[in-house]
Amino acid sequence: MSGSGGEDRSISERVYRVLLQAYLKEFREMYGPQMEQTFWDLCREETRNGGGVGFVRLWVRVGLDLASSAVVERSRAEDKETLVRDYKLAGAGFVLLLAPLYFVSASLFKYGLGVGFLFDPLEFFLSEPGRRHVFNLASPGVFLGGLLLALALNGYSFVRFGVGREDGAIVGTMRLEIKPANVVVAVASLILIGTLVGYVFVENFAYRI
Repeated sequence: MSGSGGEDRSISERVYRVLLQAYLKEFREMYGPQMEQTFWDLCREETRNGGGVGFVRLWVRVGLDLASSAVVERSRAEDKETLVRDYKLAGAGFVLLLAPLYFVSASLFKYGLGVGFLFDPLEFFLSEPGRRHVFNLASPGVFLGGLLLALALNGYSFVRFGVGREDGAIVGTMRLEIKPANVVVAVASLILIGTLVGYVFVENFAYRI
């Protein structure tokens, strides 16, 4: 009897350790030994009180608990990773916004309100003809390229497109999930893109017309 009990314990422990692989490594390292000890204590109690039926009942309960809790734990980990990634995208987008945001703000203050404290340092830097020429050639592409990149990176974080088959037909899907930081960066990118495109149009075409 003792040998049979020892064999049951050895098999149960091995099976339980395999099932614990459903949890993330960090979770197993922190709680694995404690969970194994608790499981074996329950095994002894159920076997002593309910015999084989109690042992089977325990395994059913443990299996359901492992399945549900492991899924929840992995979902939480994925949510944390997704949240960190989204904040990184928002941070990168904000950095890409800085240069065009400064230029647009400085221009609006200077030519709209007559306040030049933002534009004056830029005007001083561009007072040399060579610098101004390079700036006029490069800035539209650099600013618009950075804004489009910020828009694409942050738009992807809350708008997902998918293509699949349904009843033999190809179906496109779009999933929208509101993420404030990424939405703010994407909307700011759109506004700045519209402003810069209007500025380029006015500078290059309006006066000629």
